[in-house]
Amino acid sequence: MKKKLYLTRTAKLSCFFLAIILTVGFLQDFYLRNLDQNTIHLDGYYYEKEDSLDVVLLGASEVYTGFSSGMAYDKYGFTSYPYATESITADGMMLALKEIVRTQKPQMILIEINSYLYGNFEKNQDNVNVRKLVDNIPLGKNKINFISKFIPADMQIEYYMPIIKYHSLWSNLPEQARRMVSKLQMTFHHNSVLKGYHTVTGGLEKDFAFVEPSDKKTALNPGFEEKLRELLTYCKENDLNVAFMRTPHYIISDTFTRSKRTNAAAEIIESYGYDFINLEKDYKAVGIEPSTDFYDIDHLNIYGTDKLTDYLCTLLQNKYGVKGKPLSGKVKERWEEAATGFNQLRRYCLDLMEVQHKRMSIEEDTATLAMIKKY
Repeated sequence: MKKKLYLTRTAKLSCFFLAIILTVGFLQDFYLRNLDQNTIHLDGYYYEKEDSLDVVLLGASEVYTGFSSGMAYDKYGFTSYPYATESITADGMMLALKEIVRTQKPQMILIEINSYLYGNFEKNQDNVNVRKLVDNIPLGKNKINFISKFIPADMQIEYYMPIIKYHSLWSNLPEQARRMVSKLQMTFHHNSVLKGYHTVTGGLEKDFAFVEPSDKKTALNPGFEEKLRELLTYCKENDLNVAFMRTPHYIISDTFTRSKRTNAAAEIIESYGYDFINLEKDYKAVGIEPSTDFYDIDHLNIYGTDKLTDYLCTLLQNKYGVKGKPLSGKVKERWEEAATGFNQLRRYCLDLMEVQHKRMSIEEDTATLAMIKKY
């Protein structure tokens, strides 16, 4: 009798603690964490079937606002995804590249170098920027090694249990609830319809004087140069098929120095034997019109996306020989859905810009997916 009572109590306690673990796990994965557009971008990447992507683009927000994987598949027949987070740090670039290598075997990895072009190394490594990437990477060897190496010991537990850091987000119920619904929808769907794409409708809101790029050079900050060389060495040692690029930017006097650092970075990259595609300097080859194709000085709008995606896809096919692998079954259905989704999104953006004259941030969430189906 006592043995039966003991087993019953043990079972109840086990169920109780299991319920707590599951509840905490759900809260810190779906609610008490910093759910934002970076979460949606990376969640979508990890839902892609292993070794199914022909191309992966690595970088910061310039990547997921300037390139459409849905358009690339629709017009050029290959699969791709932007592995990118807002203001990704130089150390984060290495972590992201290791995650790409772990999960995919793409024919080409295109690396946007924005993370290495700033003047202040310490500011770029800010904890907020670090968390935009690391919080959204699944627990594994790469993440554990990064936390151990770069995160102060007294902060490491927060990276393993985000609920400790973000418990106060209960107060931001409406925004968190919206994000949670979007994340749940993607989880159940097990697919990103827009493949990480994000944009803002409209053009530049201020009358900035555009500065033409030049061949002048400004040396990289020593900290950033060291990190860039580390990444280049990793690519060499692992025999990765990569090319580096700089996406088009609307250069103004305040960002001209960053443009000159691009030229210095190009020399370093090419010294390692890799191609550097400077579309900030050669923006005319892409067909970019500074007056119409940006929504702010660093990011292209839907007009710019059309042009940059076309240009990069043509380059990938003609210069680097990228060819789409045959798809079938559920994988093919999902990429056809991505092509349809982007075409609907494009019409939606054009309607907002040209007819309704509205400026809106467009990302993959429940409201956007429901709205674009009307287009």
